[in-house]
Amino acid sequence: MAARPSPQTERVVNLFEYLASDGGQGMTLAEVSRQLSVHKASCHSMLSELLRAGWLLRDPVRKTYHLGPALVRLGREAASRYPALVLARSAMAELSAATGAHCIAFSVSDDHSTVVDQVRSPHGGGHPMSVGTQFPHRPPYGAPIVAWAGPEVRERWLAALPEDVRDRYRDALAAAKQRGYAVGLRLLPDLRLQELALIVRSAEVRSTRLSQLAQELTDELLHQEEWFPVSLDPDRSYEVSHIDSPIPEPGSRIALLLSLVPSAEPMSGAAVARLGEQLSSVTQRLSTALTKEPPWVE
Repeated sequence: MAARPSPQTERVVNLFEYLASDGGQGMTLAEVSRQLSVHKASCHSMLSELLRAGWLLRDPVRKTYHLGPALVRLGREAASRYPALVLARSAMAELSAATGAHCIAFSVSDDHSTVVDQVRSPHGGGHPMSVGTQFPHRPPYGAPIVAWAGPEVRERWLAALPEDVRDRYRDALAAAKQRGYAVGLRLLPDLRLQELALIVRSAEVRSTRLSQLAQELTDELLHQEEWFPVSLDPDRSYEVSHIDSPIPEPGSRIALLLSLVPSAEPMSGAAVARLGEQLSSVTQRLSTALTKEPPWVE
């Protein structure tokens, strides 16, 4: 059963998103009211409560609201759950600037991956993904994760595939791990994806149609031989959806998965390999640093 939307919660989330991206300028009550499309009286009540909690501060001269000191404590607590992310942030910014691609960080659990941070580039392709967006590791999804998983997890994932594509995926997973990065290509029909997006956004659509379309897309993707390729021809052009490389921890666990989303323009296999090698070099360096010393400073 789908959760009911909460307009009040959405307003608070949007407010913090705006304040986090405004370069420290802050917002007046009138600006908050206009930005959230909410009456000033309702905004004032919300802002007053956030001030009391220390989540906001108000400049007494300019009358602008800013992110408050209580968020520092919350951020520190959240960061302690993702030590690799604290270490990776500057590297993600450098990667994005050097490659012109978006750089997205995913935390990884046994059955899904979650967006925990991203650095956007004006040259990157794809669509923005909100922090907290989750992706299941249901075949064929999750292949870049499973490539670095332990043998039991990998074989269980492969066993869920149709038998006629199992060997090809096994080869692709082994090739990705050997070269240090996985590549996903853009092959799904745009109109089908747009239809799926519209269904997800619609609160009135029957869930049976969503399930049916998702299954159709999954079945089609499973048999697209090149969406998760074993190898790339250096001289051939490819439309790349994402390039992924993990930051492994000791054993078979993954601290984070970093993903580059390059321009939508086709690129040669040699260019894809260069991006992948840049990404893999960074994740290997971060993995080494993560095992040597705590990645945060008190």
